[in-house]
Amino acid sequence: MSFVKRSIARGGLAAVLVGALAGVSACAPTPEPASSPSAAPSTSAPEPYDGPLLFVGDELESFALTPQEVAGLFPGAPPATAITDTLVQYADGGGPDFAPAVCRLLISETSMRSVGARTVPWVDGADAGNSGRQEILQFASEENASARMDDLVSTVESCAQFDAQGPGSFTASVAPDGDGVRAFAGTLELDSSGSPWRAHHAFAAVGNVIVHAWQPAQDGSAFDAEAAALLLRDRAVEAKTALVDELTAQPPVTPTPSAQDPSADWSTWELTPTGVGPLIFGADRAAALAAVPGATAEEFTWTDTAARLLSPDGQSSLILHFTEDGARLSGVTAGIANLDGDVEPNGDLLPAAQGVRIGAPLADAVAAFPDGTFLQIVSSGEDFYQWATREGGVVRFRADRDAADPAAVITGITVEDATLTPPLTVD
Repeated sequence: MSFVKRSIARGGLAAVLVGALAGVSACAPTPEPASSPSAAPSTSAPEPYDGPLLFVGDELESFALTPQEVAGLFPGAPPATAITDTLVQYADGGGPDFAPAVCRLLISETSMRSVGARTVPWVDGADAGNSGRQEILQFASEENASARMDDLVSTVESCAQFDAQGPGSFTASVAPDGDGVRAFAGTLELDSSGSPWRAHHAFAAVGNVIVHAWQPAQDGSAFDAEAAALLLRDRAVEAKTALVDELTAQPPVTPTPSAQDPSADWSTWELTPTGVGPLIFGADRAAALAAVPGATAEEFTWTDTAARLLSPDGQSSLILHFTEDGARLSGVTAGIANLDGDVEPNGDLLPAAQGVRIGAPLADAVAAFPDGTFLQIVSSGEDFYQWATREGGVVRFRADRDAADPAAVITGITVEDATLTPPLTVD
């Protein structure tokens, strides 16, 4: 525009320029109409996950108490250490008779029939009897965890006063339910056959998880049961929120069992959380025993919850595990199963779990199945590394020594659908 304004006063030159500009304009192509912008992609948030609340592996760590929180709850406890992926079970089954029987849960191992765990220990090196811990326990299903928690909660009223070959009491506080989380805490005191015992306990449960923290209190230390119950409840609510966010962003996918060629060599089969070769968990007993052509089934005389299956060539065997009523297949063990008749296994002839075979270093199993749990059973001297799916399937590797030993070797592999095993009951 400034160029045209300056040229207007120049008379004829202006006319020439105007004509030239008109000619140029006439020759210029007609501009295309501007296209409308495309619609922006939808950015709406996904619907919040509302399926089963099933925690697995390292997700359990979100329930852990800090050393400062442990010190605040249990003033007489030694300092808490970092969270670990190790669970110790004693499983000696001893102790006095309790009336009501449910009160036995207050001295029993809550971890029985769990499929995964994380532990926050606090160990008194000078007095082992003053050591305590927090166990964060993954069960096979919401139903299994809920049933166990039902029994635990019933101790608040049933065990206010009880007998265990001597008087006992459990003085407890129940936290108001928060977002589906149940929690309570209290102090157990009993004098069984002249052997006094006192301990503080705190429990919380949500989804398939039960949290149990406890500390011996023979020194008569005080315990704020209400504060303990609220702390465990609120931590569980936080853990639930984090899991829902995780599963909203990445919804879980349920694995589909796939049977393999029943006539194939056993070494080609895969040990999986849903089955082994043609042996699919949940199958009825008769179908499972007949699933492998040419194999021979050897029943045990002392139980109907297990049977040994011999390969057609007689060189290998598998242990089939059945539900408590003996009706359905719930698991399979290759190699040592701690049962009469076990023989030294040849891992090359037996199924593998993601390529990991009997005879391999336990470290291979840890690498192939990360975020599992190292399990030590003191009463039987057994060591395992076990890994569980969100749906309650389990792969358990038996070690020939302490699983923490770098030289530990796999002697047996068990796979099972732990949802087929009911929760532990109290008679």
